[in-house]
Amino acid sequence: MPRQYYEQSYTKSTGFTLLELIIVIVLIGIVSVTAASRLFGRSGFDAVLARDQAISIARQIQLVGMNSPVDPINPNSCLALQISTTELGSDNCASNSQSTRKLTFDNDGIHFAFFDGANSQASSAIYFDMLGRPFVVQNQQLQRICTASNCQVTITSRNGEQANLCINSEGFINDCTI
Repeated sequence: MPRQYYEQSYTKSTGFTLLELIIVIVLIGIVSVTAASRLFGRSGFDAVLARDQAISIARQIQLVGMNSPVDPINPNSCLALQISTTELGSDNCASNSQSTRKLTFDNDGIHFAFFDGANSQASSAIYFDMLGRPFVVQNQQLQRICTASNCQVTITSRNGEQANLCINSEGFINDCTI
């Protein structure tokens, strides 16, 4: 008879504990907030992603420019980092070794603003010398830029977020955190 008493007192109870329910509710909340932010608005990473792509494009153009001297009388636009309010990149050229992808407003939905350290400019063509330093061609002369302070490109994504790209006088291209 004592054996039946023990068997009946250890029957399993059904249901969840309070701790298990709280953990499940918290996990559902985290997943729903993440999903809602993806559905109802673009992420704040658009500008950062565009900036990282712009840095890669600028560095690629810089490397090509370092290997190809620029003639100030007849400069090759394929060697220039072209910056306007709607485009950043180089011209499409016949040679595959010099072609790069452009970031454009039409394809990527982003705007650019260029500040050369002294003035804000609507557009610019930045060339790089053999040491990677930035310069522009003016009056058939090579003129160094970004010497007083960093040249800065402000990138504005389609959701209004902004990120910056900086080029210093020695040609270091970065995200303006240094």
